[in-house]
Amino acid sequence: MKSQRTAKSGEKGFILLYVVIAIVLVSIVGAAVMSISSSATMSEVELTQLNNARYLSESGVLYAKGLVATYENQSKGIDAAVTALNQNAGKIAINGVGSFVLTAVKSGTNSIRVTSIGLAQSGMAKYKQPSSTSITYTAASNASTNDALQGIYSGIAAYISGTFSGNFATVSPTLNGGAVINGSLNYLNTSSTCLDIAGGVRIGTEGGNDYLCSDSCVIIEGGAVINGNVYAQGNVTVTATVNGNIYSGGNVALGWGAKVNGDIYTHGTFTQPQNYSDFKGTVHYNSPVPSLCTSYTLPAHETVASSTALKIDWSGSNTSTYTFFGKTDLSDHSNAYSSIYSAGGTKICFDLSTPGTYINIFDSGDMSINGDLYVRTSTTTSCFDSVNKMTSVNFANYAAANRVYMDVLGAVSFGGGSEWFGTVYAKGNVYPGGTAYIGAFYTNAIFNPNNQGGVTARFVASDYVSKYWP
Repeated sequence: MKSQRTAKSGEKGFILLYVVIAIVLVSIVGAAVMSISSSATMSEVELTQLNNARYLSESGVLYAKGLVATYENQSKGIDAAVTALNQNAGKIAINGVGSFVLTAVKSGTNSIRVTSIGLAQSGMAKYKQPSSTSITYTAASNASTNDALQGIYSGIAAYISGTFSGNFATVSPTLNGGAVINGSLNYLNTSSTCLDIAGGVRIGTEGGNDYLCSDSCVIIEGGAVINGNVYAQGNVTVTATVNGNIYSGGNVALGWGAKVNGDIYTHGTFTQPQNYSDFKGTVHYNSPVPSLCTSYTLPAHETVASSTALKIDWSGSNTSTYTFFGKTDLSDHSNAYSSIYSAGGTKICFDLSTPGTYINIFDSGDMSINGDLYVRTSTTTSCFDSVNKMTSVNFANYAAANRVYMDVLGAVSFGGGSEWFGTVYAKGNVYPGGTAYIGAFYTNAIFNPNNQGGVTARFVASDYVSKYWP
């Protein structure tokens, strides 16, 4: 069984810096004892204390760097780090040795200037030694706020059919006619294969902050509508509607039927048909190449050893219903199985009726769900009451999806009419077969709905991902 994840690796680094400080201070004490033993003159004691003050000031700098690293890894703002450094007037006392006093100020938008004064004392005399440094502040990317994880992430390919509330990130999207992404699309492919948006596909919501991003070229045609800016490393060709600006690392070409309600920023050329008058914006030439699309490296799967195969069906001693009960520990790993299977007509309930509880499921094999799902969030109902049955993304208890997390080492499939709830992180392919999914799907493989008529998905961020993913 793999050991439980630690919340943030930066916290370990911070502790190590405390150890470094302690070692430095032990050296200070040792040097002081040796110096005083070898000579009783006041000048030698004073020299020792001055050295101690210098070591203390240097320890203060190490402390500051450790605290800043911790705040960066927790994706906290630079202002919060400055406040923490100055807390309690910045003074850190070391019993029997002295102290250091920190003064921190923000310098620009991503730098902190730290001054550390070491204070060593001998009798009634105090010795001060200042040391200052500039620390660059770069908050680490937090999984819970990464655009590539705000919906569905599919490493190899994604077949997009239906309506999705949330973002899509994939290397190879196939957008079926009429598909709607009420969010952003990140095309993570640096090859020469252009992202082709056609067939009445709509990306983004009007008035939102959504966008279309391509690490290659983009073709927008066939009645497609993009509500938001378009960012592309290569050329952008438009014969449909873009309600936003276009930023191209190549050339921009508008054809008949193009409607761009925004400006154009092109690194290369701009062309449009002769006598074309629908474009009313401004063209900015020699513009910089846009940044690459937002991506994310999915973490290693957690391997929780189990020989228990969870089988929910009507045969033998098996039960046709099964209930997962919420646990107060977000890091709980007790729900571990070698495989999970539910037959058609069976029922699964997620009992989250106790506030602040979570359900984490770890499956070292495949997962196949063919029955119905119920979610209980109130003690006034029973698990399998009809009000708790999940049938659409407008499910009244949808917000509780942040409390359900699954790590599956095999493939994940859902039968026709089988909905799901919570975040699924799969090592294999994901095959949705029902019509409604609340939460998120993440895989380095393929996302391909068995329901060719399309699925409806509603994104809800996972508390487990937010805390434990880097």
